Amino acid sequence: MRHLINIGLLILISCGAPTKSVDSSFYVEKRLGFYDPSDKNFVLSKWIRKPENIWTLHETFKKYGYTKIFSDYDLTSNPCMIWSYINKPCSTLIDSLILTFPQAEKSPIYYREFWGRRKTEQNDTTVYVILKEIKDELINKNRVKFNDRLTNDTIYNLLRIKFKQPDNEAEATDNFNYLAKVGLNLSAYNLLYETAWYENFKWDKEKLKQKLKTDATYCCPSPIIVDNSK
Repeated sequence: MRHLINIGLLILISCGAPTKSVDSSFYVEKRLGFYDPSDKNFVLSKWIRKPENIWTLHETFKKYGYTKIFSDYDLTSNPCMIWSYINKPCSTLIDSLILTFPQAEKSPIYYREFWGRRKTEQNDTTVYVILKEIKDELINKNRVKFNDRLTNDTIYNLLRIKFKQPDNEAEATDNFNYLAKVGLNLSAYNLLYETAWYENFKWDKEKLKQKLKTDATYCCPSPIIVDNSK
């Protein structure tokens, strides 16, 4: 399950190579609780290891809707690309992980090692419970209730911005303003100039760009919203 959460994070925080701005200065990408623009491995190597953070992400994904993030193809493709290269459909792998949890030490090597790592990180029970909920929503197609108290508004809004094409210029401007407000200035710049969904809006890009914070001393942060116009 942590791999499924990981790929969700990678989709959400799709940090490519550090990005230089087109200007002589660099747009500031603020560090958030779950994201460090100077360390693209932070979210996977540190943040997601804690059970409370796994719950936060899971509840936020449920609120947004797992089916809006992962397609049926993601689940039925063989090999399963959610877990890198594994010669099984993802739906089968989810089932197998659930089934092997009670007797992980007697299970085939992949499952034994998977649950062993979760046990070492002290999040194995959390992962097991969440896996069952993911199966119910993604495979059984049931809408699983979310606990709004455990969700993260910033993650939710970033999911909305990354996965929903804006219906009009007002919505597009709201998305830009949100990124600027939370300090994701480079992401806001990329939304303005380097995102295919936004390229045909007749907005005053130069005026909006003036809202963004720059810092000539900090080079090349990895943005959450990347350049996808090429």
